Amino acid sequence: MENTSGPPTPAARAAHGFAGQAPVLYVVATPIGNLEDLSFRALRILREVDLVAAEDTRRTLKLLTHYEIRKPLISVREHNEARESARLCTRMLNGERVALVSDAGTPGIADPGARLVRAARDAGIRVVPVPGPSAVTTALSISGFPTELFVLLGCPPRGGQARQNWLNDLSHESRVCVFFEAPHFIERTAREARSACTDRPIIIVSELTKIHENLAVIPINEAPADLKDRGEFVVVIGPRSVKMRSGDQVDASRDAELLYDSLTSRAQTDEEAIQLTSRALGIADQAVRKIVKKHKISVKRHTESVP
Repeated sequence: MENTSGPPTPAARAAHGFAGQAPVLYVVATPIGNLEDLSFRALRILREVDLVAAEDTRRTLKLLTHYEIRKPLISVREHNEARESARLCTRMLNGERVALVSDAGTPGIADPGARLVRAARDAGIRVVPVPGPSAVTTALSISGFPTELFVLLGCPPRGGQARQNWLNDLSHESRVCVFFEAPHFIERTAREARSACTDRPIIIVSELTKIHENLAVIPINEAPADLKDRGEFVVVIGPRSVKMRSGDQVDASRDAELLYDSLTSRAQTDEEAIQLTSRALGIADQAVRKIVKKHKISVKRHTESVP
C-alpha cells in the first residue's frame, strides 16, 4: 500500500531518486478547472514532497483532498512571497522537498512564484518544473489564431492613467494578445478592448475545462454582446494581420481554416462554426463555406495519400 498521508519513507525516496539528491523545489502545474487534468507526475510529486507552498491554501486543500493527499500547506502569495521565500529556502537546504503550486495553472505565469524560484536558484537549490495546465495556452489553442507570436498582458489595471496606458499599449500591439479579467469587470473591459482594437477579432473564454465552459466571439467592428459574469475570463485578441480592411487583398483562408477546425473540435456544428468564423474574421458566410470546402477536400486527399 502506497503511503499518501505523510512524507515519503526512505525506501520511497530512494525508489524515485530522492536519496542523496541536492535540495529541490518542484514547480507544479495544477488544473485550471477540471481536476482530472492533474498529470500523473504532478500527482506523484504532490504525494512525495514534505510540504506544499500554495497561493491559496484553501483552494489547494480542495485539490489535495480530492486525491486523498494530506500535506502541510504554507501560503505563498503576492504579499508575503518575499518573506516566505527565505524561510522555505532554509527548509529546503535542511532537506525538505517543497512543491510550489498556484491556485490554478502554472506557478509564475501571471501568478506568484517567481520570487521563490529566484531565491531557490540563488541559494543553489535545484528547481524542477512539472509542466501541465495553463489558462494562456488553453485559450490560445481554441482561438484559431496563428500563435507563432503572442504577448501576455496580465490583468488590466482597474482605472486611472495606468489603465489608459494599458489600453493604449493594447491598441498599438500587432501580435496576438492574451489577458485575464474578473467577472465583474469583463463587460467594461470587453467594450474598451473593442474600442482599442476595432479592426481585430476578439475571443473571450470563461470557465475553461469546467462544465459551463463558454466561448464568445466578438466580430470585427462589432460591439460585444452581454457576457455572463461566471468564472474567470481569458481574452484573446487576434493579430493585426487577420483584419480585413476595405480595399485590402488579404488572404485569410488559413485563419478561417484554423478557426473553423478549432470551433468544430469544441462540439460546434458545421453551420455554427462557419457563422462564428465569418463574424470573427469579417468574411462573408459564403466565402467561409468555400474555404472550408476546399480545406476538407485537401484534408481528404492528404489522408487518402497516406499509406
